[in-house]
Amino acid sequence: MGHYGGIIVSFSCNDRASTQLNRMLGSCLGRKGGVVLIDGTVASGKTELLRKLSEQAIDSGAIVLSALAVQTEKDIPFGVVDQLAHNASVQFGEIAELQETIAAGARVAAAPGADPERVNPEHGRVLAQLHGAMMRLVARGPLVIMVDDLHHADQVSLQFLCYLARRILNKRVLLVCGVLPGAVPTFPLFQMEMLSQTNCQRVVLEPLSARQVGDVLRECADGAEAARLAPLYQRLSGGNPLLVNALVADRVVAAGGLPAEGGLPNYRRAVLTCLQRMDRVSAEVAQGLSVLEATGSRHLVDRLLRLDSVLVRRSQHILVRSGLLTAQGYRHREGRAAALESLAAGRRAELHTEAARLLFQEGAGVAEVGTHLLAADSAKDPWAVPLLIEAAEQQLRANQLDRATAYVRLAQREAVTEEQYADVTLMLARTEWRLNPAVVARHLGPRPGFNSEPPLQSRQAVQMIRELLEQGLLEQAKEALRWAGESGFDAQHADCDEWNAFKIWLACTYPPLAFQLAGMPEQAGPYEQSGRSQPTGDLARSAHLLGTVLRGDLTNSGLELAEDRLRTLQLNERTFEALGITLQALVYADQYELAYDWGRVLFKEANDRNVLAWVALFASVMAEVMIGRGDPTAAAEYARTAMSCRPYRIGTARPGNPLATLVLALVESGDLESAGLLLSQAASNEAPHGREDLYFLHARGHHHLAVHQPHQALQDFEACGRRMSAWKLDSPSFIPWRTDRAQALIALHRYEEARRLAGEQLAELDPLQHRTRAMTLRVLAEATEPEQRPALLEEALHVTREAPDHVETSRILDLLGRTRQSLGDAVTATSVPRQSRNGARSRDGERLLPGQGAGGTASRDEARGIADLSAAEQRVAFLVGKGRTNSEVAGELFITVSTVEQHLTRIYRKLGIKQRGDLRARLVGSHA
Repeated sequence: MGHYGGIIVSFSCNDRASTQLNRMLGSCLGRKGGVVLIDGTVASGKTELLRKLSEQAIDSGAIVLSALAVQTEKDIPFGVVDQLAHNASVQFGEIAELQETIAAGARVAAAPGADPERVNPEHGRVLAQLHGAMMRLVARGPLVIMVDDLHHADQVSLQFLCYLARRILNKRVLLVCGVLPGAVPTFPLFQMEMLSQTNCQRVVLEPLSARQVGDVLRECADGAEAARLAPLYQRLSGGNPLLVNALVADRVVAAGGLPAEGGLPNYRRAVLTCLQRMDRVSAEVAQGLSVLEATGSRHLVDRLLRLDSVLVRRSQHILVRSGLLTAQGYRHREGRAAALESLAAGRRAELHTEAARLLFQEGAGVAEVGTHLLAADSAKDPWAVPLLIEAAEQQLRANQLDRATAYVRLAQREAVTEEQYADVTLMLARTEWRLNPAVVARHLGPRPGFNSEPPLQSRQAVQMIRELLEQGLLEQAKEALRWAGESGFDAQHADCDEWNAFKIWLACTYPPLAFQLAGMPEQAGPYEQSGRSQPTGDLARSAHLLGTVLRGDLTNSGLELAEDRLRTLQLNERTFEALGITLQALVYADQYELAYDWGRVLFKEANDRNVLAWVALFASVMAEVMIGRGDPTAAAEYARTAMSCRPYRIGTARPGNPLATLVLALVESGDLESAGLLLSQAASNEAPHGREDLYFLHARGHHHLAVHQPHQALQDFEACGRRMSAWKLDSPSFIPWRTDRAQALIALHRYEEARRLAGEQLAELDPLQHRTRAMTLRVLAEATEPEQRPALLEEALHVTREAPDHVETSRILDLLGRTRQSLGDAVTATSVPRQSRNGARSRDGERLLPGQGAGGTASRDEARGIADLSAAEQRVAFLVGKGRTNSEVAGELFITVSTVEQHLTRIYRKLGIKQRGDLRARLVGSHA
C-alpha cells in the first residue's frame, strides 16, 4: 500500500515472490530451516512482502522477530539484533534473556581491534550465547527472523546472522533479509556466504510493468484513461512502486490528468525516501549527478566525489534500477531537485565549486563553469572573476539580462583589487541599467572598504556613462549625471583631467545632459566661466576646440591649433578619439579640403592597422567630409564602412552620424527609396538629446523635401533649429537649419519667411565658411524675385571656387540657367546646364571598388569594362559575383531590392552580358 496526500492506493506485489516465500514459510513450520534474500531496489515492494509474511507467520503460530536497518545506526554494535529482540511478536522470558545477552555482547564488540571479516574467540563466545538464546525461543515455536534494508546493518549483527544461518538447517527457523542489489554491504562477504548455504534462496523483485502501473491507476481513473497514462507513469517512475504511487497522488492533487510541471510534492518526497534508504555511496552519487546535470557533465562524477569509478558505475546501476535515473540522467527534474535538496547547503556549495574547477581544467565553456560558480555563490579562485565577466558578456550578446546580471554581481562581490572592482562595476552597470535606470547611479561611488583614488573613480564613472550613451540609454545616463552633480562627486573630481575632459566632450555632444552637473550653466560651455584655466589633455583640448567651432567661433588661431594637433598627435589607442574630434572641428568649420587631406591619411592608417574602432570613427568623419565636397557616392561608401565596423542596431540604438550621412548621401544621389527604407527602420519619436540626433533630423528633413513632403521637412528643421539655439551650438556650417527651413518654406511658397531666414544666416557667417555661404546665397536667390537672382548666384558661384562642393555647384548652375532662361537670356541659359552636368562629376573621379575600402580607385587596365560601371554598380556587381542573392545584396548595401535590380539591368547592358554567371566570369577575368 502507498499513502500520499490523503490518497491510499495499492499495488500488486510479484506473485511469484509471494508464492516462493509462502513455500519457505511452510518448510520452516515443518522443521526445515532456511534463508531467503529478497533482492529488490529501494521501495520495490520488499517491505510489503515482509509485512504480509509476518502476518501469515503469526497466524500460523510462529514467533516473529523483525528489524529495519538504518544508516544512522550503522556504527552501533548489535544494533539490528537489538531491534529483533525489542520487536518480538510475543513476550516470553526467553526474550528478556536474549536482550541481556545482546547488551553484554555489545560491550565486547565495542572493544577496539575487531576484524570485520573474522570472528575472534571472545566474539565467538558472544555469538554462541546469542545463538543459544535464539534456540530457546525456537523451543517455544517456529521462529521467523526478518531484516529489511540489510545494506545498512552494523557489521557485528551481520556476523551473527551468518553464524545463525549456518546452524538452522534442521531447525524451525526462517531468516528473511531484504537486500539492495549492487549495494556495498558493511560485511562484503555476507551475501556470498549466505548464497553458498544449501538452504538459501534468492527472490528477485522486478519493477512494475506498464500493465501493473495501469492497475494502480485504475484505483482512481477509468480504464481508458489508465491505459493512456500508464506508459507515461511507468517511464517517469521506472516501475518503482513507491514512485508510481507518488505520481498517482500528485496527479489527483493537481487536476489535469498529467503530473504538474509546476511541482510534484509527493514524487519529490518519495525520491528523498529512496535516497535515505539507499547505501551511502549510491546516495552520494545521486547527489553528485544532481549537481553536474545542470551542465551535462555527468562524466565527472567520480572525480567530483573522489570515488573509485567501479563503485560509481555500480551506484549508477542501482539508481537506474531504482527508477530515479535513465542512462541520460534524472527521469524528471523534480527528482534532481529532490537530490539537490538532500544536500546540506555547505556541501552543495562545495560540490558546485569543485565542479566549476573540474570544468575549468577541462576547458569547458564559460557559461558551464559560470553556472556552477553561481550555484556555489562563490568565486574565490584567481580565474573565477574574469571568467564570470566573460560569461556575462556572452549572456548580454544573447540578451539574457537577468543571467548576465547574476554573473556580474557575483564577480563584483568577489573582486579582490580596486581596479578589478571598478571593471566589474562598470560591467554590472551595463547589465542593470537596461532593467532599472534608477540603479545606475549607485555604481558610481567607491567600493565600501576600499580607499580608491579619485582618478580611478572618475575613470570608472566616465566609462560607465559613455557606455550608457553609446547604447542610447539616455534616461539612465541622465540619472547617473544627476547623481554625480547632487552627491558632490563632480566637485570632488574637479581636478581630475579625465573627468574634466569628459565634461567638455559632454557639453558639445549631449548638451542637455551636461546641464545635470553642478557648475554647468546652460548659457556657457564648461571653460567659459571666469577663473577657469584652459583644458589639459588631448581629448579635453580637442573637445574644447570642437565646442568653440560649434558655437560659431572660427578664429584662425583655433584652426591653426587643429592642424597643429593633427600634425603632432600619433594615432594610437589614447589619441584616436581626440584626432577624430579634431577632424570634426575642421568639418564643422567648413574646412573640408583640410579635413579631406588629413582624414584620408588617418583613415588609411586605421584601415592598414585593422583597428575597427578607429576605422569606424574616421570613416564616419570622412562620410561627412565627402558630403561637404559634393561626392555623395563616396560619402555613402564611407558611411557603410563605418556602420559595418561598428554595428548600428537600427531601430534599437540611437541613429548616429553614419546612418544620417548615408541617408543624406542617398538623397543627394537620387536613391530616395533606399533612403526611405533606412529612415523607416530607424524611426524614433524621441526628442533630440545629442549632436548626432540633430544631424539625423537634418537628413530626414531633406528626404522629406526630396519626396515632396515640405510640411514634415519643416517640422524636422524647426525642431533642429530650436535645439541648436537652446544648446548654443548654432554654427551654420555645422547644420544650416535656417536655410533648411527656408527651402521647406520655398516649397510651401512662403518666400518672405524664407528670405528672412536666409538673410539671418548670411549675416552670421564667418568669412571662412565658404561652402555654407555659397549655399546660403543660392537659397536666398531662390527666395527672391528672378531679376535679383543672377547677382546672388554669380557671387555664390564665385565663392564655390574657395570650397568646391560639386553638388552645390550643380544646384547653383542649374538655378542660374533656369533663371536666365526665364529672363530671356537664351544663349547663356543653354551653356549653364552643360556646366552643371560637368560640374556634378566627382572632383577626383574616384571609383570605390568593394574590398578596397573607401577612397580606393580602379583603372581600366586593372578591370577592363568593370571600371566603366559607377561605384554603386561596382558594389552590386562584386557582391552578385560572389553569389549573393538580390535580397542579400540589398541588406549589405542598405538599399532596396528594386534598386539592386535596376543596377543589375544597367550592369548587364554596359558589360554586354545576359546572366549572373557571365558576370562572375567577367569579374574573374578582370582580376586574372
